[in-house]
Amino acid sequence: MLTKEDFKKLKKEAKLEIALIEQEVQNLQQKTDSSLYEKDKLWNDEEIGELTQKRKERKYSSWTIELCTIIEDLLNQLYQQTYQKKFNSIQLMKTPAYRSLSNIEILQAELKIQHLSLKSGEEKLEEEIAKVFQLRNKLIHSNFSYASIIRENHDAKQEFESILDTVKKYRKHLKYNQPEN
Repeated sequence: MLTKEDFKKLKKEAKLEIALIEQEVQNLQQKTDSSLYEKDKLWNDEEIGELTQKRKERKYSSWTIELCTIIEDLLNQLYQQTYQKKFNSIQLMKTPAYRSLSNIEILQAELKIQHLSLKSGEEKLEEEIAKVFQLRNKLIHSNFSYASIIRENHDAKQEFESILDTVKKYRKHLKYNQPEN
């Protein structure tokens, strides 16, 4: 059975992992690795800029996938401790209400049945996190091309910041409701 202390510990662990990614993002913004390219003298400034941008987009791609993995792992652990069994989406998809849902949506629904939900007024975060997972899936299926997931009026950095913000809010607003006896 999941206790409030277990819940807090798992949320804190996810928070720390997200903070590590944030730190990596800040490090990437502060340093440029173009000096490596300049040593070879094979590229001009424009080519160096393109190579650096491609590298940043690959980092955004990997961080997007890692952020989703952190949330999925958090929800999986919460599910396992709540139900005392491993999450089996294939089995749960046999339930008519779950047939068209993604794993993240099934996990959310199953946890909501017990004693986990989002804080009042934050219900739209369930949809937003599902969209982040859709972006992750599109990213994976489009050969890791970050350009394929950038929404209108965003650039790669803005898109990643939006994803990071959604993941942080979702984790933060997840709450434990005391089970009734």
